[in-house]
Amino acid sequence: MIKTYEGHEIFYKRMKEKGIRSWNEYSRVKYPEILAETKRFLSDTLAQPWAPKGGRVVELGCGTGPILRWICKRDFSGLGIDVCKTAIAMAKDQSKGLDVKFKRADLCRVNVERIGKFDLAIDGKCLHCIAGADDRKKFLKNSLKLLKKGGLFIVMTMCSPVNRKLLSVGRENWKFINHTHYIPWDKASKFEDYVTINGRAYLPTRKVPHWKSILSEIRNAGFKILMFRYCEPTKQEPCGDLSVAALA
Repeated sequence: MIKTYEGHEIFYKRMKEKGIRSWNEYSRVKYPEILAETKRFLSDTLAQPWAPKGGRVVELGCGTGPILRWICKRDFSGLGIDVCKTAIAMAKDQSKGLDVKFKRADLCRVNVERIGKFDLAIDGKCLHCIAGADDRKKFLKNSLKLLKKGGLFIVMTMCSPVNRKLLSVGRENWKFINHTHYIPWDKASKFEDYVTINGRAYLPTRKVPHWKSILSEIRNAGFKILMFRYCEPTKQEPCGDLSVAALA
């Protein structure tokens, strides 16, 4: 059966049809391709003495690749990995002339030994798309395997606490249970991780544990956390935001 996160393919097809370049531009609030706070955290992290100053970088769940392209202008050669075929096609088209490659793969199920080792791995908003506990463990373990000893892992993800009142605006039929967003969908039963709530099928689309729990997940996967930044929910965004830098 299909994993819920593979359903992002539907949205990338819509983006391509509408000429939308990146996920941020597709969101309800029209954001730039890369948020200012994302660039700030990446810049602050890469300025640290323990951060690589070049080498090979892999972006996990790269989407159309804006973060990877930005990083690869800083003496890195890059590989972007995403489960969605259309996202990879769009990323290739937008990255012509750069030292960047792209690969379609499911990071919860792929044999990472065949991909190689990297100096830097970046999760630019992928982890919160993985709802299942076992899949999250596999994702983080595979992230560790992709890095050289002492390589740097950067995670940027949604987290709790959550402003439930703001979260419900325009999403009256959504459910938020055990730090998981569920949306009703009549085709949900095609996905292996769907649930039934009050006789209706729902898909878990976002997993947003408390930021301290996410730090524990990363540590338990074998990483050493050196720096992190937590931002509370804003007037526009109902979820908190966590950015982490950790060594393999």
